[in-house]
Amino acid sequence: SAVVYLSSQKGDKRNPDNLRLQMEIVKQVKGSYLILKGFSQQDKFAEFALSIADAVGLNPDHVKFLPTSATQMGHRANLYLADIVLDTYPYNGATTTLEVLWMNIPIVTRVGQQFFARYTYTMLKNIGVEEGIAWNDAEYVEWGIRLGTDHNLREQVVQKIRKSKHSAPLWNGKQFARDMEDAFDQMWQKYLNISG
Repeated sequence: SAVVYLSSQKGDKRNPDNLRLQMEIVKQVKGSYLILKGFSQQDKFAEFALSIADAVGLNPDHVKFLPTSATQMGHRANLYLADIVLDTYPYNGATTTLEVLWMNIPIVTRVGQQFFARYTYTMLKNIGVEEGIAWNDAEYVEWGIRLGTDHNLREQVVQKIRKSKHSAPLWNGKQFARDMEDAFDQMWQKYLNISG
């Protein structure tokens, strides 16, 4: 019956402020756990993360750590542990976000101004999911709590993600390739017009 949050990003995508927000979410969702994965110096990171848990008043038993998976199969199997994924900020997930959405898992993301702080936002908009998109820290925490406490909302998001696979451009590789070829062709034509 526990709600499991997962944050599965490399250590260099993490910062204390974002981790603090993730801990706040878990603290406010009764019976929830946060699984952290994706860092090379696990002992040092665990010590750091647990100090933040202590600072926000989160029981350290509700924070778990997974080592980096040796295989893609192991990595994707670990994603099945999650009810909700908490994206990192300001460096959002990219490949990880795509995998999470492919596996129909709701995700909470914080949108920034830089390109690397908008990856997850772009993918969610592409598939028609607004739930989980936060424009500031308060909204990030709010979405994390809402998705953690409202099973029906979480299930609605799962269904939206599933349904998107039949129509959203994100899942249409052939169309993406054609669009990319068209873009290259247009760039080439502009180049010829300028240099000719």
